[in-house]
Amino acid sequence: MLIDNLNLNNLRVFESVYRKRCMTTAAKELHLTQSGVSQHIKSLEEGLGVTLFDRINKNIIPTDAGERLFKSVSKSLSSIERTVAAISQRDSEIKSVVRIGMPIEFGNHVIIPKLAEIGKQYPGLRFDMLLDFASKMEGPLVNGDLDFAFIDEYSMDKKIVTEDVAEEVIELCASKEYMKQHPPVSYTKSYFESLDYIVYQDGEPIVRRWLSHHLKRRNMKLNVRAQVMDVRAIARYVTCGMGVGVIPNFLLQTIESEGYELFRFQGKGKALTNKIQLAYLRNRTHRSSTQIVIDALREKLK
Repeated sequence: MLIDNLNLNNLRVFESVYRKRCMTTAAKELHLTQSGVSQHIKSLEEGLGVTLFDRINKNIIPTDAGERLFKSVSKSLSSIERTVAAISQRDSEIKSVVRIGMPIEFGNHVIIPKLAEIGKQYPGLRFDMLLDFASKMEGPLVNGDLDFAFIDEYSMDKKIVTEDVAEEVIELCASKEYMKQHPPVSYTKSYFESLDYIVYQDGEPIVRRWLSHHLKRRNMKLNVRAQVMDVRAIARYVTCGMGVGVIPNFLLQTIESEGYELFRFQGKGKALTNKIQLAYLRNRTHRSSTQIVIDALREKLK
């Protein structure tokens, strides 16, 4: 059989070079020399009798044969690693860094407590986390600096796979004191343009999404009083009566349990929901430790 002439190490090196598109970067990941990586690829190509990568102006571009081989190899290596870890009963001894991106508030309230549970089960795991907007996670996912991420609804690079794993209701809120200073609520363009807004980022995408969903209005003129990327800070501005802001429902419950009374704009129609998605690089072969964390979080978020 042709497979008898293949070296598993060659396939592992091939998989890394394909993902990184760079032999130097692959060498660092595999703790090999660059010449060693080159030799593995050369040996694999000679054994198969095909060219797996074109070398053009120092760029490494997979050939059709390379594309086809990677689709099979990436799945097979991941499956082998998980199976070997399971049958050798070494899961509990896994020692690895898992690099995860997540939205700040959803991460703090939902993901981190679940990671703590997983960490207790696997003492050798270490979590390296990036808490930021989805737009800040796209690059690190593509270049391999993040193993996976949780993101709000966001159009990612086509190299990244996303899957829905959770959902949160987001509401536009104000303090009762702030609302006393304004006329009764009217779901009109003029009324909402008369309010003061606390927003997360330039362009006010989340506030504008709420207005578009409930008022069917776009291109409204908004008076932004403060901009801050942390939803807790948004909530603090709102409770202090500086303006209105969008807050996820799970945090609203916490705020109100602390004794704050907030007015929730009902809007028109169904509540606006924000889907939380799991995002990871397409065809990336995860270490068994990373896959264990992904699978555990999927289960806990059901």
